[in-house]
Amino acid sequence: MNDLVIGGKRFVHETIIRVRFCETDANRHVSQVSYAIYFEQARTEFFDALMDEGFDWWSSQFSMVLAHQSITYLAPAFYRQTLRIYTGVSAIGRSSLGLYHLVVDSESGTLIANQDSTVVLVDALTQKSHSWPDSFRTKITPLLPES
Repeated sequence: MNDLVIGGKRFVHETIIRVRFCETDANRHVSQVSYAIYFEQARTEFFDALMDEGFDWWSSQFSMVLAHQSITYLAPAFYRQTLRIYTGVSAIGRSSLGLYHLVVDSESGTLIANQDSTVVLVDALTQKSHSWPDSFRTKITPLLPES
């Protein structure tokens, strides 16, 4: 995906999701819980796209913890709708990473939801935060807004 700028935010990754029936609620639109799952899918696909042999976030050595998540719902989504989830990076700390996501209807371009989150890299053995490896910093730094 080429970088996309919307509302002054730079998005560097795209995930496509087709809404399944089980993700809807009694009101016939996508349940609030499903959005958290959509953002997790977008986040993990983003990380998978960045990884290499030098650092694998999904290994026995590390885990990634969602430390903060804030979701704003702007319009409903429905069964069979195709959604585009755009991902951007807001900041990198010693062991934390700020991300933001945008959910857009594929067909109409309607903005459906957005999310801000912070993930923390954790050492699986000690269960304490762990600094990002240099190989990851090298890949993520050019994706920061000021780059």
